[in-house]
Amino acid sequence: MNETEEIKETAEVTEEISAETEVIGTETAVQSADEEKEEKKDGNTKEKKPYTLRSFINDVCDIAETLIIFLLVFYLAKAFLFDQAIVEGTSMVPTLEDGEKLVYSKIYTPEDNDIVIVDTSSGDYENLGLIVKRVVATGGQTVDIRDGIVYVDGEQLDEQVYEEGDTLTASHFVNTLTPPRDVHQYPVTVPDGYVFVMGDNRGISEDSRGAKVGFVPEEKVIGKVVLRYSPFKEFKIFNY
Repeated sequence: MNETEEIKETAEVTEEISAETEVIGTETAVQSADEEKEEKKDGNTKEKKPYTLRSFINDVCDIAETLIIFLLVFYLAKAFLFDQAIVEGTSMVPTLEDGEKLVYSKIYTPEDNDIVIVDTSSGDYENLGLIVKRVVATGGQTVDIRDGIVYVDGEQLDEQVYEEGDTLTASHFVNTLTPPRDVHQYPVTVPDGYVFVMGDNRGISEDSRGAKVGFVPEEKVIGKVVLRYSPFKEFKIFNY
């Protein structure tokens, strides 16, 4: 065999090996494609697993568990942190209108000018229920009412519109002069542990000036109004 024949034979062998490699590669590719199809088929089969009664029960249990946790958190917050109240009457006009819905915080120490919720359902009250008023003075402060003007510790309250946009400009709003009523001899000092409250609509408000309310024990002040959420157009966060 001469050199030319050897080269030719080597080329033929190389071509045969290349052909066999291509066949093997093609078979591997086909096998891979078949396996991929089988995997997709298996995946689709798993996705289309029938919805059984057990699955339904598991879903219901998950929803019930979430609902129970939500209600537990809600009632704990309602019991110890926040609650809601509805304004009845016009004793706080124009700050609060009849029918408006409020949220009040139960974590609270009474301070001057705060709008508060007072519980009159027990004690010496005539059971006025929950009432909403403004704290005018706290224990140890002296309240005086002369010629329809309210003084606390000798200083006249600025009884004007207290809101101008979002800026606090004065401490109160009253739409009439403040009648003193006849339960106190003014000036009067608020006992320690009590607060003196008034409605912003001083002409009609039943509050600490009268015998039905009088001085309010601090434990009867069950919270401070922090939010008005209804009607929505009157939504407001109270920043005192």
